[in-house]
Order: sequence, then C-alpha cells, then structure tokens
Amino acid sequence: MQRDRAQTEQRLIEAVGHMITEEGYEKIGINRIAARAGVNKILIYRYFGGLQGLIDAYVHQLQLNLTSPTIDIERLRNASLEEIFNYCADYFINEYRRFRGDAKAQELLKAALLSKEYPPNVFAEREQHLATVVKQISDLIQTPYGVAFATFMHSAMITLTLFKQQQKKPFGLDLDDDAAWEQIEIIIRQIFQGSYAFTKQQLPDLTALPRPDESNLSSTDGGTS
Repeated sequence: MQRDRAQTEQRLIEAVGHMITEEGYEKIGINRIAARAGVNKILIYRYFGGLQGLIDAYVHQLQLNLTSPTIDIERLRNASLEEIFNYCADYFINEYRRFRGDAKAQELLKAALLSKEYPPNVFAEREQHLATVVKQISDLIQTPYGVAFATFMHSAMITLTLFKQQQKKPFGLDLDDDAAWEQIEIIIRQIFQGSYAFTKQQLPDLTALPRPDESNLSSTDGGTS
C-alpha cells in the first residue's frame, strides 16, 4: 500500500514537471495535473494537501537535481590571479550550460520573474551559497566589484537563456544555434580576461597572491551541462 502511494506521488510530481516544461507554470492546475497523471484529483489533496503542497514536493525534487559542483576556495588561495579568473570563467560557463539544458528550471525561473504567484525560489539556497563564495573570492583578489560583476554576468546569461526558450533572436543572433553559444562563451572568457587585466592593474602588490608550487586549474570540477 505504501509502495502504491509512493508511485502515485511520483507520477503526480512528474506530471507537474512535464506540464511546466510543455505548457508553462501558469497553466498547471489540480484537474489538469490529475488528468495528466491518470489519478483521481482527491489524491492530490490526500497526499500533498493541495496544489501548493504538490508544487513544493516538485520544487524539492528539482532542487536535488540542481546540485552543482562547489567552488574550492582553498584551492584558489594557492592560485595566481590569472588562474583564479580562468577557473571562475570555466565554472560560470559550465553552470549556464547546465541551466540552458534544463527546461524545467528555466520555466520555474521565468515564473519567479514574471508571475505574481510564483513558486518558491528553487535557486535561493544555491544563490546564497554562491553569494558567500563571490564575497570570499572578492576578498581574495582584493576587489570591491566582485558582487556587482557576478550580478551583471548572472543577469545577462539568464536573460539570454530565457530569450532562447522564447525563441527570440536578439540582434538577429539565433540562440538555437550551438555556434551562437560558442561565440557567447568566447565573449565570456574575454570579459573575464579583461577583468583579470583590470584587477591586476589595480592590485597594489601582486605578491599578496601567493604563487602555487603546482596548479591544475585549467578546468573546473564536475561535468558540463
């Protein structure tokens, strides 16, 4: 009996995910989810307490799937300034490759940005962690602009990802074309390189950043999206 309930709950959660991906967050409702899952809508109330409880269960499951590799601050403490920027560029690009390939996460983010009754922010805990890391890196490289830089880059990439989802072509750039994203990633690396050059110029004493005996920061930990 317990197994049957667990299977039904999972079918309902999966139905929410499919509907969000295919139709958008605004279109989901008790009756439509029940029909999609092939179960009586009473079970949504019985198992989840209602629509919001079901959405919360879906969001919780989605959060588990959004787990990202962490940035190793201790590793960065033993890196040169240029290596730190290259490492961060790799991490940034890999993160948005993953996000670009996750239609469900994109739909929930769009709902959070545009809907009055948006779902819980599935990115809140992750963003809080990254904000702490950004502050630590900013202190490490002695810059007051770290949070502003991260906010600008984060917002730009989210906008481009949502443009792609809505099949928009900013300045005629076809975001459904992998070649377009390759160009964007080249620009991202150039921005990080420019920021490295600016930060290097601003640092009063580069010896404040210790040189490592050995370094292997050519790529970030974890896979790409």
